[in-house]
Amino acid sequence: MSISYNQLSFGKLLAVLKGAVVLPIKTSSAGRFGRISGKLTVKNKGEFVVGRNISFHAKPFPSSISVNKGAKLWVGDNVFFNYGLDIGCTMSIRIGSNTIIGPMVNMIDTNFHPVDIQDKSSSKAIEIADNVWIGRGVVILPGVTIGRNTVIASGSVVTRDIPANVLAGGTPAKVIREIEVPTDWIRRYN
Repeated sequence: MSISYNQLSFGKLLAVLKGAVVLPIKTSSAGRFGRISGKLTVKNKGEFVVGRNISFHAKPFPSSISVNKGAKLWVGDNVFFNYGLDIGCTMSIRIGSNTIIGPMVNMIDTNFHPVDIQDKSSSKAIEIADNVWIGRGVVILPGVTIGRNTVIASGSVVTRDIPANVLAGGTPAKVIREIEVPTDWIRRYN
């Protein structure tokens, strides 16, 4: 199923996607529904679960999410996705709460095609912890875990695990330095 959205609230999105995408919005008296602005295309044959207060800012460039049969894309609370997002989920991608995803970010949990005849690559889960900031143009490849509070610098290609509380960058991404993040501090976005 392929659907494009323009300026829809999650309440309207739920009505449009009934039976096609799992979107249990976790609400409380203080909770808010998320927002979609611009064009977001969702192709979901698996399970797509989002928390509360999720924002997709898909303009000036559209964003695309594809969840294959049997795969699960899980997004926590208070997550912001900027324009040009491309997520290809064939197995499992988990994005923690209070995470900021910059523009033109690509996440894929498989290589889709073998490099050569000996290539036995398969889908490998991606795990992004809470309070992470992914900069502009970052590519996150299969099997990667990014630790809590970490910042991934713009233009990086994440090919291996990145620990918590660091600034990482480069191609391939590696730790540049540790960052100071108090235990209860949450990175904000506007």
